[in-house]
Amino acid sequence: MRSFKLALALLAAPTLFSFLLLADDSPPNFSGTWQLDSAKSPAAAGQTVTLTIQDSSGKIIFTRVAHEKDGKEITSHFSCQTGGNQCAFDEGNHKAKVSLWYNGPALMILKTDGPKEDSVTQWKLELAPDKHTLNIELTPIEPAEKAEDLVFDKQS
Repeated sequence: MRSFKLALALLAAPTLFSFLLLADDSPPNFSGTWQLDSAKSPAAAGQTVTLTIQDSSGKIIFTRVAHEKDGKEITSHFSCQTGGNQCAFDEGNHKAKVSLWYNGPALMILKTDGPKEDSVTQWKLELAPDKHTLNIELTPIEPAEKAEDLVFDKQS
């Protein structure tokens, strides 16, 4: 009887393990309106920023509205499939390109092809376990600079 239970456990273990892997395999959904938490985001330097993200079937529609300290408003927008294809990014008063892909639970965005004075930047978006906090790490690649961390709270 003990060998039967052991054989049954060994047969069930891979199935359970596969189920757990499949359950964790789906990418997180970043949909919502997100407000910058300036107390947790010192790199924001006095800006107020609102992100609106629609995440549906592998397509991300992203809008960022930033209000500078001087009151100037800058709206940026892209609509792009995940998977690494390049898409147009209207970033305020100039154009750039973005590519999106998932790295585990993180949504990665690579911004390239902006104006000459613009930097190539990688964004790493991750949801906190409570799904009400969005952490974004901005890493300038070219020219290389120190990464900045921004924290956003989901709005109801």
